[in-house]
Amino acid sequence: MNQEELKRLVNKSDRQQFINDLITGFGLSKVEADALYDRVTLFNRDYYDGARGSGQIAKTVVALGEPAGKQIKHCRMVSVNLTLLHNEDLEIRQKYGIAAERRIKELRLCDEAIDQGGVLTQEDLAILLGSSLSTVKRDDAYLMKQEISLLTRGMVEDIGRGVSHKTKAVELYLKNYTLSEIGRKMAHSPASVNRYLEDFLVVAFLHKESYPLLTIRKITKLSERLITEHITLIVRAESEGYTDRINQLLDQFMVREDF
Repeated sequence: MNQEELKRLVNKSDRQQFINDLITGFGLSKVEADALYDRVTLFNRDYYDGARGSGQIAKTVVALGEPAGKQIKHCRMVSVNLTLLHNEDLEIRQKYGIAAERRIKELRLCDEAIDQGGVLTQEDLAILLGSSLSTVKRDDAYLMKQEISLLTRGMVEDIGRGVSHKTKAVELYLKNYTLSEIGRKMAHSPASVNRYLEDFLVVAFLHKESYPLLTIRKITKLSERLITEHITLIVRAESEGYTDRINQLLDQFMVREDF
């Protein structure tokens, strides 16, 4: 598939069609249309989270917390909704190639499973994405070199949870990387990186105001795992002396709140 064909597929996506309707039908700018689409998406996530969305499937997986050595047939299982096709996948393929798109999907599927109380194996990923187990293992090794953890069952239950790609993107931003640089380094879309930063900003603000973990989780709708990662990053930034970006973000947040 050439670049022109990929570009046409991106423009045909549900997201792009919705944004085009907002621009042509309501006279919104592209920035306004993007922001409104994201707001509607967040609303659906927060209030209709139990329903499967476009591009999702339901899969039964091992429940989070089951020991790694325990046979799967004896493990407690849970049903999770997994996003096989996201609006940004084609954009990632267009910019960074098929391998980058596959790794983004692997990271997303693992995150989604854990956020719903389940955990995927590398074999699960291979089946879901129609690839081989050796390909998934190579992707895992590649991500580890980028200091990003592919949170499969072996990593989570046996070795430890590691750091998610979302927290890694935020860390790079705090270390003065631009959104474009982070996108290129991690093969993410700038829009995705910006969403990670917005979630981090709310966690940072609530943490600064001494809200407890459970309250932060209820307000943000983020997983306890991701909130804990963000708070750990805040503490590390303070000890290692790179809190300037956090303070800048918080200052901007306070200005918006005052307005």
